Amino acid sequence: MRGCRENGSGTEKLVEAFHRITDEIKNEHLSRLFKEIKDRKGLLDKFFLFPASVGVHHVSIGGLLEHSVTVAEIARNAASFMGGDPDIIVSGSLLHDIGKIEEIAFDGGSFGYSDRGRLLGHITLGIMMLEDLVSAVEGFPGDLADVLKHIILSHHGEAEWGSPKKPMCIEALVVHYIDNLDAKVMGVKEHMSNSMEDERWTQFHKLYESRFYKIPQG
Repeated sequence: MRGCRENGSGTEKLVEAFHRITDEIKNEHLSRLFKEIKDRKGLLDKFFLFPASVGVHHVSIGGLLEHSVTVAEIARNAASFMGGDPDIIVSGSLLHDIGKIEEIAFDGGSFGYSDRGRLLGHITLGIMMLEDLVSAVEGFPGDLADVLKHIILSHHGEAEWGSPKKPMCIEALVVHYIDNLDAKVMGVKEHMSNSMEDERWTQFHKLYESRFYKIPQG
């Protein structure tokens, strides 16, 4: 188990942003899906509390919420330039990592992987959770459910990165690339916070296979 730092972005503001974003969803079925999520207090409490990963990016209390909200905000803006259904893009952004609340075991001070997390992974767990949520929303269209599942299945982009499917619609492409960008930038920021070799250069980052240069401020 690893220690978990506090989220510097302010969890309360992120919770407000989550509710604002979901309240703006116009699609009736997606709006009802998020109402179902909000009605499940245990699920939402975990989503607001958990880190987004054990050691790669957003390794902080509230990190999953921070990452999901950031991806949703950026992806919605990207959709205004690139196209795609903004409600599906926002929903997919907020749901793409939902399986992590089952993948990660968190006791309030330290975190690691649950047995289910090691055995199934957050993508499989996310699909299972989404199927359960959708089944509770009367009349939820099967094709819309399939698109949301596809976004979860494809958000890592490549099989070598853990994706069972490549993104095959505009909405899935937008979520994948914004997710990847936010995860990598935050991963580098956290590396800069913890692993500076001197004032300008980080130590070698094994996952990203590089050192990173911190531009002097002022």
